[in-house]
Amino acid sequence: MSSAVPHRPRKAGLNIIVVGTGPVGIRAARMLKGQNPSHHLLVFGEEPVSPYNRVQLSLYLSGEVPRDALDIMPVRSAEPDPEIFETHYGRKITHIDRKARTVTDDTGQHFSYDKLIIATGSRARLPDIPGNSLRNTFTFRTLDDTEALLQRKRASRSVYIIGSGPLGIEAALGMKTRDNRVYLQARNYLLDAALDQRAQEVLSDSLQTAGIQVVSNDNTRAVLGHDKVIGVELESGRIIECDTVVFCTGVAANTVLAQSSGLEVGTGILVNDVMQTSDPHIYAVGECSEHRGRTYGVVAPGFEQVSSMITHMSGQHMPYTGSSANIQLKFGSQSSGLIGNVRNVNSDTYTYTNRLKGIYRKLFLEDQALTGYIHIGSWSELPLLQQAQASGTKLKLKQLQQFEESGFLWETEKPLHIKDQPDDYIVCLCENVTRGTLSKAMEGGNRTMDTLCSATKAGVTCGSCKPLLAEMLDAPAPNLVMRHYKSIYWYSVIAIVLMLATVFFRPIGIGESTQLSWQLEKLWFDNFWKQVSGYTLLFLSLLAGGLGIRKRWKKLNFGHLDDWRYVHSIIGVLALVVLMIHTGLRLGHNLNFVLMMVFLAATLTGSLVGVFMARNHHWTDLKLRRHRAWWSRVHYTLLWMLPALLSYHILAVYFF
Repeated sequence: MSSAVPHRPRKAGLNIIVVGTGPVGIRAARMLKGQNPSHHLLVFGEEPVSPYNRVQLSLYLSGEVPRDALDIMPVRSAEPDPEIFETHYGRKITHIDRKARTVTDDTGQHFSYDKLIIATGSRARLPDIPGNSLRNTFTFRTLDDTEALLQRKRASRSVYIIGSGPLGIEAALGMKTRDNRVYLQARNYLLDAALDQRAQEVLSDSLQTAGIQVVSNDNTRAVLGHDKVIGVELESGRIIECDTVVFCTGVAANTVLAQSSGLEVGTGILVNDVMQTSDPHIYAVGECSEHRGRTYGVVAPGFEQVSSMITHMSGQHMPYTGSSANIQLKFGSQSSGLIGNVRNVNSDTYTYTNRLKGIYRKLFLEDQALTGYIHIGSWSELPLLQQAQASGTKLKLKQLQQFEESGFLWETEKPLHIKDQPDDYIVCLCENVTRGTLSKAMEGGNRTMDTLCSATKAGVTCGSCKPLLAEMLDAPAPNLVMRHYKSIYWYSVIAIVLMLATVFFRPIGIGESTQLSWQLEKLWFDNFWKQVSGYTLLFLSLLAGGLGIRKRWKKLNFGHLDDWRYVHSIIGVLALVVLMIHTGLRLGHNLNFVLMMVFLAATLTGSLVGVFMARNHHWTDLKLRRHRAWWSRVHYTLLWMLPALLSYHILAVYFF
């Protein structure tokens, strides 16, 4: 057995070993080195790749960030960097000799320490069901998992996600393509148990809009197949055919190393308020630790634990008292989350729901002070909410009444743009990056998302602040995939073709019996059938206006807005067909010609809007968005002109 390799002694510094190269382990090493450059640090990581940001793996899976955006180690340069420390990748620590204060890696080499920090994180937990190890079953936890899923994503036609927490939802969205089916099994709830039934419904609608089929209250009994996945069998007996299964069924703290060395272990490695284990020379931080009976499956609490630990190492005392288990869901341009204390059953709550628009908002208050909030869908007041929660501002009863009616607390106060926030306003909660820091970085030439994130570390952990960074950069965020987008796209194309046919095809004349039968000819020229087609056209035009009414009448909250758009596009095509029958492709004269042009122009602009809406998750350029908004306004104007013109047309037919 080889002898222990001592660290190079440094004046007033310690020999410190960090086990774990995740975000929390790297944060600990950086902060220790920054606090005292004389510390000599060794960082060991079991994975054979440089440290990466596990929190953004879902963005990598969905294609929103490239591989190099995951890296969390600084690029080495010729200039000395006080944050640089000695790293060993692909080296697993297998044993801790607490008496000798040494660790042993999987090559048999020994390393001595003054202080040891365990930041081994957690591992994916697999449910005990038949078929859980078949080919094309996956977990979603590491970079290797993600690379395997990316490879499988290109070939898979049907994906079944087991687990509907934040990771399961992000996996479902990340695996969705235009050509595959993705199922998401919700055992008891979507996202978190703190969401009530209305919130669950709104979130389910949003997922269905993105093309995800939610399977509720019907758990998986077995994964089917001999050597590879061919489907899943549910407890109800239902069988769903699929060729890929992804398990997102929770995590378990990595405690094997600590347990084998005799440290006290429960669900995680037991620690006190300064993150010391049962051995005062060994600390545990992040998802592998258990503090006051709680473990955390997200990164932010680990960062807070690191601060308490390093303060203690420096001879001061800043006890860790626990963290809020904030959840922020990365959902395209939508910003959904559970922030603050949203699990106190004694809190006063106020709720606003608009299922048609895919919006759910809930406030939690104690003695009129905001203590937490839940939101599904974008909310322009989030910066103000964050300030109110942080400062303990008490909300007025009038504000709360207004919130329940409109979903806004500060309707008369336009929420400040991110650029108008004070310098000390925190934009990135994970890295504590302020608006002032971002502004200085932008003044220094960092004018793209990648360079701004690299320079400030904002957005590199969970990525939920990137919509705010996009506002800082005046850059658009990607849109969500619209429900029924394929059908709406093709109905819009068909409408354009029919409109062009109406304009450019030769009008049908009387007596063209060589081309048309007499019975068919009656549709164009018989007075009775002209009335039938005319009133049918009027009825369809009124139905088409239903979408505008539903969008503007807030009290009507029936169905999803995308469903109304889908029906609207079908009505538009039917109305065009009836118009062709009613007019015989004749454009008319005088005011009838004006009516015909307005109708066709409304069809054209509406079809263009339909194409933009169906493709808007690809067309994120600001100019294209402005075009879509302009066509929408023109379309609405033309539609509201139709009732007056149609009324005149009917009067003219009967009375003149």
